[in-house]
Amino acid sequence: MFGFLQGKKKEKQPESQSEAIARELFGQISEARDEARTGGIVTEQAFNDRLNTMFVAGYLIGYVDQYLEELNIEDTAEKKAEAECIFETMFPGSGMSFVKTKLAARKKAAEIPKGSEVDEEVVRQCSDFDKGMAAAEEEVTTLHQDEARRPERLKGFLLLGEF
Repeated sequence: MFGFLQGKKKEKQPESQSEAIARELFGQISEARDEARTGGIVTEQAFNDRLNTMFVAGYLIGYVDQYLEELNIEDTAEKKAEAECIFETMFPGSGMSFVKTKLAARKKAAEIPKGSEVDEEVVRQCSDFDKGMAAAEEEVTTLHQDEARRPERLKGFLLLGEF
């Protein structure tokens, strides 16, 4: 009657840039996951296998790095904190560990001296990681040129296995 018993309506806080990036990336993953669950193009097992690849790790890192670079964040600690926020928003409790594990594998492979015996699988995984980073960086650049577009390369890889 007088309005004092009506609780204040919660105002939605504006989304941070990190949350927007996480939402966009996770949106591609969840759309592909939902399609896999309905028996679409790919099985759920194939989707899960692809989700854990070096390409996906490279794509996620490349996408986040490209956005953070464009935000002109100079401080390395601040960049790291923003990246961690994005990955943990996407995958609470495991986002950073997934990315760190794949990044460490890529760095370790890069330290192998040229001319030494190298496992072909390691070479392929490094190539996939690098292709993921390049695909993400290219996609972010394209998105800034045409803001009506939505990112789709991660979803495409998860569904089709092609990059």
